[in-house]
Amino acid sequence: MYDFEFERAAAEVKRRGVKRVLVQAPDGLKQFLQEFISRLSEICEVYVSVSPCYGGCDLEDERAARIGAEMVLHIGHKKFVGGAEKVHTVYLPAPHLANIDELANLAAHEMKERGFKKVGVIANTQHAIYVGDFVSALGTAGVAPVVDGETGGLVLGCRTDAAKRIEGEVDAFLFIGGGEFHPLGVAIDVEKEVFVADPYRNEVRSTDAARRRVLAQRWWAIMEAAKSRRIGVVVVTKPGQFNLHSAEKIAWGLRAAGKEAYMLAGDEIGMERLSAFPFIESFIITGCPRIATDSTQDPQRPVLNEAEGWKLLEFIKLGQGQRV
Repeated sequence: MYDFEFERAAAEVKRRGVKRVLVQAPDGLKQFLQEFISRLSEICEVYVSVSPCYGGCDLEDERAARIGAEMVLHIGHKKFVGGAEKVHTVYLPAPHLANIDELANLAAHEMKERGFKKVGVIANTQHAIYVGDFVSALGTAGVAPVVDGETGGLVLGCRTDAAKRIEGEVDAFLFIGGGEFHPLGVAIDVEKEVFVADPYRNEVRSTDAARRRVLAQRWWAIMEAAKSRRIGVVVVTKPGQFNLHSAEKIAWGLRAAGKEAYMLAGDEIGMERLSAFPFIESFIITGCPRIATDSTQDPQRPVLNEAEGWKLLEFIKLGQGQRV
């Protein structure tokens, strides 16, 4: 189902004379790794990380160094931060292998039926290999496909430039991939409607209803956070998400506005961690922007990402969020 590029990984292990490797993968891909690990174990000692992996920014090189691994095989993502690795890391994107002809034609027909003239084609890492197939299907159906030349249409959970750069040229977007994580990230960042061509369900669906729901939640979080007096500013210490400078500037702005800002730091950030601070009324997380919107929803205490933290400061400055 996925191409883990075993031959490339094995060749790199042999070329560098590596004796021990650490394999890192998202939880959704770990279940498919048995053959890959078994074959790799014939040429070197293999450790597999049980920790979650959220992207190319989520590096395991410090843990790898601790167990004496000379190489990390990072599966499911592409390189995110230049020069951040302390242990040599090989990125294996693990493209999803499927016959998507029927889905591409279905998506092209749907776009034409809706009257779209130009459609932006985007995809996540596992499905970027199919961008060309969807471009062909759209063209055959009489719909002009548009793909960002710099990224090839690749979007990540926190990087949607492939869509934002071409937004003015298209009527809608067609995302290739499963789930809601990536397409919702795009839908929040652009004004055009985003559709999902899902190869796992073989269906095409709109993200519009989910987008409206998420945007309503985010504005609620900002407005509720503005009522808070005690706010926690969280620095994520993962190398690819570390942003101390921005966190300190936000904290300074909060204090200048009369708020109490508490500086927090950690690797894994979730509600189970934040719940240990009941005296803090809201939080701003300066790591991955999707931690706040996807992983730390709390109906009682708002959790903002960095961009929303800056919006909060603007809101407070306007005098609309002060306690009465």
